Amino acid sequence: MIADILKEQRKIRNLTQQEVAEIFHVTRQTVSNWENEKNYPDVPTLVAISDYFEVSLDYLMKGDEKYMAKMKQEAKLLRSIQVGSVPTIIAGTMLICSLILMIALFKGGSVVDILPYQLMLTIVTIWSFVIHFGNLRSQMNRVIGTSVSIFLFASLFVNLFSVLLCILSALQVVYF
Repeated sequence: MIADILKEQRKIRNLTQQEVAEIFHVTRQTVSNWENEKNYPDVPTLVAISDYFEVSLDYLMKGDEKYMAKMKQEAKLLRSIQVGSVPTIIAGTMLICSLILMIALFKGGSVVDILPYQLMLTIVTIWSFVIHFGNLRSQMNRVIGTSVSIFLFASLFVNLFSVLLCILSALQVVYF
């Protein structure tokens, strides 16, 4: 639909694709791709097209089912990234802190001082893990959800392993 409107309006005004390209600050190939439905203008350019050709933005966008499907897909992907970033940042922070504590333990730090912090980091990681699998994963697309899940599993494993090392060190089963 956008392609048809653009081509029709261009021909009504006796404009070439090159002239339209210059008006909207794109290449002639880009205009050709729009007219052949290979891709779509971005939203600011759609607004400019709407203004220039004096067609409503609503008519231009909502009338094109393929464009609306693409916008919905892109919105879902953006939402997936936003939702997936929260547990990833939390787990990543907990992972880094856990590794710092393990380095401190290996360098002769006191297990009594390190263990409470390590337990706290592990609890926060578990909390992030539960939130992700309880609520958030269903709001992500499959690839992002799987990537976040793998990272959370790895972070949780490192944290639990670190707690185990601290406990074994406290029980004097392992020495550093």
